[in-house]
Amino acid sequence: MEKLFDLPKLITGLVVLLVIFVPLERLFPIVRRDFWQRPGVWADIAHFFFTSVLRKLLVFFALVTLTYALGFLIYPPLQQWLAALPRWSQFLIAVFVEDVGAYWGHRFAHTVPFLWRFHAVHHSSEHLDWLAANRVHPVDQTFIRCCGVLPVYLLGFTKETFGFLAIFGGLLAIAVHANVRWRFGWLEWILPTPAFHHWHHANEGPESANKNLAGTLPFTDWLFGTLHLPKRLPHRYGIDEPMPTGYLGQLAQPFRGKGEVAPDEKRA
Repeated sequence: MEKLFDLPKLITGLVVLLVIFVPLERLFPIVRRDFWQRPGVWADIAHFFFTSVLRKLLVFFALVTLTYALGFLIYPPLQQWLAALPRWSQFLIAVFVEDVGAYWGHRFAHTVPFLWRFHAVHHSSEHLDWLAANRVHPVDQTFIRCCGVLPVYLLGFTKETFGFLAIFGGLLAIAVHANVRWRFGWLEWILPTPAFHHWHHANEGPESANKNLAGTLPFTDWLFGTLHLPKRLPHRYGIDEPMPTGYLGQLAQPFRGKGEVAPDEKRA
């Protein structure tokens, strides 16, 4: 298991992302604002450093348990057939399999009340940018990631494929949250873009609710009837529920009673 808390690596990653995305969001913003004055920015930085550690621990133990319990589903002839395919086709199949699995995990996180309590932490940000991608609850991320990764494991894909999915998915998650107004025409129906994912975070009524749930392929949303890509961009984000503004309060919120929030915390 890789080093859980590699502070120099995390600091380097944060600096690189700041250098890339802060200028882009200043030059091409959907909403013009000072990045460092954005509400919740310090809680999101805490998520960047610490939630990743909690997520790695939970995902590791969850996958070990699930792969042991579901090992009977492994079908060696299918694994051998996939292993014989060209590497590029293995990657494409793995991306689709992972995306469909994560899509349904994500969809359940929106429609099952117990799971939504954890997923609501991610949706509580009313000001989307690249850093808001890190505002997640580790329990929520463990569930969704396991839904995507477990089928890939059971099909016997290589470690290289897993590494590709992890790096690609992490970078993509940051990019699609970015506060940039770029639109890509017909490509938006094929590739995930900020517009695609911003509509997932939109809080503009039933028409935009529970849409664009796929993490990688808009095609997956089209396949299951949840694709939503108007020509305009959303005007409002966030949730209609109380959510603490502080990091620890956000981690604890799913365990509080419905509608309750720590008395010393404001709504996000």
